[in-house]
Parts: sequence; C-alpha cells; structure tokens
Amino acid sequence: MRCIFCKTESTSSRAVEHIIPESMGNTNHVLPVGAVCDWCNQYFARKVERQVLESPTFRLIRASMEVQSKRGRVPQWEPSDGTSKPDYRLMGRFLAKVGLEVLSFKTLDVDGWNDEVVDKVELDELRNYARFNIGSDWPFTTRTLHPVNAQFVEDDQTFHLLHEFDILLTSRSEAFLVLSLFGVELGINLGGRSLEGYREWLEGHRYGSPLYAGKNA
Repeated sequence: MRCIFCKTESTSSRAVEHIIPESMGNTNHVLPVGAVCDWCNQYFARKVERQVLESPTFRLIRASMEVQSKRGRVPQWEPSDGTSKPDYRLMGRFLAKVGLEVLSFKTLDVDGWNDEVVDKVELDELRNYARFNIGSDWPFTTRTLHPVNAQFVEDDQTFHLLHEFDILLTSRSEAFLVLSLFGVELGINLGGRSLEGYREWLEGHRYGSPLYAGKNA
C-alpha cells in the first residue's frame, strides 16, 4: 500500500482515514488503513480539517444541528462569533483532499486501485495542492441545494442529510467531485482548474444536481 497523497510506502500505517471528518457527522465513509499514511492523516486533521471545522459558519451549523465531534462534544457558537466562511484557498484544499479520497473510495473494488490512483500523473497537481499547498488557488463551484435543517423521509424514517458525494464524469472526459455538505453543493475538477465542463453539464441538465438528476449521463 502507498499513500494516495505523498506516495510513500504506507503498509505499516494505522490511521483510518475518514473522507468527511467525523465531526461533520461521518462514521461510515472511510478508506482502508494505509490508503492515507499516518503522517498525511495527521497533517490534514491539524492543518486543513480543523481550520474548516472551527470556522464560524461550520461551528454555527454543527451547533444548531448538534453534530458532535469525534469526542462526543457539540461545538459552541455565539452571535459575536459571526458567520464568516473558511478561507477560499483552505476550502479548495479541503475539497481537493476529499475529491482524491472519494475517487479512491469509488475504485476500492478494482484490482490494483492503489497503484492506479498513486501513479496517475494527471492527479499530481491536485494531490500537491491538497497536501503541500503548492500552486494557485483551485476553483470550485458552490450553490444551495436545500436548507441546512431540511428533513427527509425514507422508509418511514425521518432524517437530516449531512453530506452526500459522487464523481461526475463529463463529456470532456473530466472527473468532478460533487459534494453536498449541510445542504450546499460544491464541485471541483479533479484533473485541472477549469470549471467549464461542469457548467456545461449543468446547462444540459436544467441545472439539476449531478447527485440526483441524470448522473453521469
């Protein structure tokens, strides 16, 4: 096993990588031990995810929805804290990290998936941006899909939808991460900094979300 970010041998690593942080309500979507080495796992937890989670906007959302941290604590938020969002570059790096992990997650059943992801040179800019903060800002799209506290019903069960993700393949042979996070849809191109292919897809599908309408058509 090699780390999908730094490419070093990671068979002896012990950390379980959560694609979306546990403090955002994710307990199920994880990568196999070694997919992300302990060093990169700790780096993202301290330098990227923590800053996103501690931003006023995410603290407000998590506090209002009582989303607990991995230690079982609900974050505190006061009106004086404001509602500022994470820095654009920081959020881009967070999405780049999630995107590469979702791509890996989607290919786990493919023989040789680890080598395929690690050796894919087309992903090097993305992984270097996410892990080593190299390169110019990586653009991403954002729009609201539903209210943060919207309730959904399935099989007579009522629930809140905290996050949802998929990979969108466009007619340009591009792969986009599409992530719904607390009702906000975010999209990022995993192979480059262009968003045109995503905009074209939306125009061709009446601006429906790739998570629900005409997915990967």
